[in-house]
Amino acid sequence: MIKIEAYAVICENNCIADATGKMPAELKNEAEWAFFQQGLDRADVSVLGRKSQEITPNPKNRQRLVLSRRIKSTEQKDTRTVVWNPEGATLALALELFAKPVSSLAITGGQAVFDYFLAHKSGYTQFHLSRLKNVYLEGGTKLFSALNGTADTPESLLKSAGYTPGAYRDFDEHASVVSWHKAL
Repeated sequence: MIKIEAYAVICENNCIADATGKMPAELKNEAEWAFFQQGLDRADVSVLGRKSQEITPNPKNRQRLVLSRRIKSTEQKDTRTVVWNPEGATLALALELFAKPVSSLAITGGQAVFDYFLAHKSGYTQFHLSRLKNVYLEGGTKLFSALNGTADTPESLLKSAGYTPGAYRDFDEHASVVSWHKAL
């Protein structure tokens, strides 16, 4: 079975990006960033959306699976990058395009990517939900589309999808994380 771990950092009003769809400096925290990078280092493949791929450098030359509706099925961009439309091909088929077998994924977002794996039959093995204190992004992009226009929280959506929270951990006085696990 493939290990699927998500990494999301959100502000007080549950946003992963500002009103323009970009991750602002306010959502960046050095301790949380180190935790995130360690997770990416452990994964065989990082999974992100097309817009994130376009604006996020890949200095460690990690393997990336990029979700996009602009193609019909799958497309190998280079030896480290596969573009995939979940409506046109299975996850297993997309992962076969990588040179080595894939046993772990690090889901990094954006919203459509987080939504897809929350609804996916296998779901997440873990969802590492980091929260920054005293940061608000008015009109920003919510972590999950189901949060748009509701008073729900990511925690309530994860719980209703069958996940249970692990221990609460402070990175520092500004950031914390809870790792959610699929309930058995």
